[in-house]
Amino acid sequence: MRRTIIYKPSVAESVLVALGKLNKGALDLLLGAEPGGHKDRLRTTMQRLRKRNLVYAERQGRKLIFALTEAGEREASKIKLKLRMAKPKRWDGKWRIIIFDVPEKLRGKRDLLRKELNNFGFTQLQRSVWAYPYPLPKEFVELWDNAGILKYCVVFEAVNITEVGALKQFYFPKSG
Repeated sequence: MRRTIIYKPSVAESVLVALGKLNKGALDLLLGAEPGGHKDRLRTTMQRLRKRNLVYAERQGRKLIFALTEAGEREASKIKLKLRMAKPKRWDGKWRIIIFDVPEKLRGKRDLLRKELNNFGFTQLQRSVWAYPYPLPKEFVELWDNAGILKYCVVFEAVNITEVGALKQFYFPKSG
């Protein structure tokens, strides 16, 4: 039985994805994006998203209509990519390896890269060497190119890796 990679979006992430689908939406329409439909929790989430400049609001009559900013659209795309990568797939026998050497002056981006690789389901082999058993969507590589980090990364596919037992055990634990 294969270990499944589970990614559960937060309320804010669910709202961003829902707004991306709705294009623009009133708060009551977005309640469907948040399980349980808690208005106070959603209002707090929307205030936080507005402070982060991920959404903006327009008043239309008595309703407040929300829409994604450009930054919000990028964040929603990133979340959708995480969800897509977390879906179960068949392994093709190849490992996707990312090796990076991000300069110290870009420590924040390097730390973000490590955090996101972990969130996407990669396994850390060494401090700056990570492995993943499934094909990488082109959006994944574009994400790091847009962040200005890709030039510090080497991404390749490998068929034969020595001492691969721990990796296989992590992604494909034997049942029984």
